[in-house]
Amino acid sequence: MKIKDNKINIQIKYLLFFLFLYLTIFVGYYFNEDNLGGAIHDSTYHFKISEKFNQNFYQTFSDFGGSEVGMSSRNSPIFWIFLSLLDKFFSYDTIRTLNTVVILFTGVVFYKCLLLKFQNTTTINLFILSSFIFLSPSLRSLAIWPYSLAWGLLFFVVSIYYYLKFNNNFTFKNSCIILFFLILSSYIYPSFSVFYLFYIFEIFKQNKKIIFGLMVFSLILSIPCIIYLLTRDFLGSFDRAQGAEVSLSNSLNISNKILIISTMFFYFVMPIINLKEVISRIKIQKLSTLILILIFCIINIYFFNFPNANWGGGFFHKLSNVLFSNNYAFFLAAFFSLTIIYCIVEKSPSNYLLLIILIMYNPQLTIYIKYFDPLIFIIFLTLFDFNFKKHFIDKAYSYYQFYGVILFYYLAIYTNKILI
Repeated sequence: MKIKDNKINIQIKYLLFFLFLYLTIFVGYYFNEDNLGGAIHDSTYHFKISEKFNQNFYQTFSDFGGSEVGMSSRNSPIFWIFLSLLDKFFSYDTIRTLNTVVILFTGVVFYKCLLLKFQNTTTINLFILSSFIFLSPSLRSLAIWPYSLAWGLLFFVVSIYYYLKFNNNFTFKNSCIILFFLILSSYIYPSFSVFYLFYIFEIFKQNKKIIFGLMVFSLILSIPCIIYLLTRDFLGSFDRAQGAEVSLSNSLNISNKILIISTMFFYFVMPIINLKEVISRIKIQKLSTLILILIFCIINIYFFNFPNANWGGGFFHKLSNVLFSNNYAFFLAAFFSLTIIYCIVEKSPSNYLLLIILIMYNPQLTIYIKYFDPLIFIIFLTLFDFNFKKHFIDKAYSYYQFYGVILFYYLAIYTNKILI
């Protein structure tokens, strides 16, 4: 009985810790926290479209994503239509307050995902890791300033929860539940649709017989999306929302994405990975392996043409250009990032597929940190295979590194705001 009471007391303490972290969002709300630098603009810009939905729904729906002033957008209209319904009853500030629950829901579901993935790990470790959601610079901003990405991420994390729950039992019904929440997240924020490839691949490995049925199920749920895309200039909408006139080949330049996203991957797994373990793994790699990684990096450097402007690029790209006015330090960081990724993730088709999906997730020219924070952190812990015990559990300074790196994130953000 005492053991049971102790477990309840521990759960209550953790719950209070979550609520405390959630309350810090309201502190950010009071001070109009915008760690992204563009969250206020993106939210208010799209909310004006929500107001137009109330004035003339059909005309606004027709113009959404078009060339008309104030209507260009790469987003799905679903979230903004939903906000237009709330706008009939609540003020924008009230909607902002209601929107903050997205970070609480995401934190709780992510914690439940970690409980499923790491069943032999103490709950204190999992609570510490899940606290990242409340401290994520991007997600905090999107919780305070409503944007579709935050809610798309929530339903994507729900799909991960069911994927982990049914991992050894991919029946047709269970698989449909996983795909339903993924498709729902994709309707809110379309980029999440690329993770369909991962789920189908994993289900196929266990239960090939249900794949055709799942394809039909997915097609039925996707019909509204298909009709929507066929009735408008999809590529034109995509191009206009870039914020710059660039060719489609430049937008889709895979070398830009490989180098930048690899550095972002390293940036967002820094709170977890054991640097001593990474160094020891690099030391035992064959010279031929490191040379192949270097050649792969050089090929991508040759085709790299990402502009040094206000279109993202991540911490290492920005740092390189601020300090040295060139990309050389960034290219070095990209080489080390690719090497570290190779060393820390297990060599499996699933891991390689996830890395490819991260590249596909960002098809446009702009590569902002907000697209990958906290996405990379979440999928690294829940979907990737790596040695969690060596990288986090066995590390004596795990908590210090975890919160130290998060503190570094904020120092980098606000130093950038002050100096640039």
